Amino acid sequence: MTLNNTTAEKNKAPILEEYRRSQEAEQHLAENPYKTILLLLQGAVDKGNLAKVCHQSQVLVEKGFHLGRMTTILDALRDRLNLTQDAPFTYDLEELYRYADHSIQEAVSEKDTFYLDSAIEILTEIRDGWLEMMQQTGQLPENG
Repeated sequence: MTLNNTTAEKNKAPILEEYRRSQEAEQHLAENPYKTILLLLQGAVDKGNLAKVCHQSQVLVEKGFHLGRMTTILDALRDRLNLTQDAPFTYDLEELYRYADHSIQEAVSEKDTFYLDSAIEILTEIRDGWLEMMQQTGQLPENG
């Protein structure tokens, strides 16, 4: 009996399909760093929501995985901050990211989801503000 390797490879990890590297997509993101920030913020919120579902389902190993990804994304966001006197709001963002990161670390062992909810709320508000700024400056259409 032989297996159709093409079918086996297609079904191997369908969840990873959206994460396949595309040179065209990467070039577009490199040209638009604001959209990259928006996507990172959305990714952090998504990982937080997945961690919450895992917490509620008592799937704690997966919860830890998603919390780790949130921390990695926060690190990437902090690396992109340009902390200068010309842009004092970046210091505020740094503090918000630091607080969200601390909340994520506390969420690892919490019995409820207070800290996780706090991190998700902070990142959601930053994401929504970033999205609004991009729409108002014409960097992103109002509907997308």
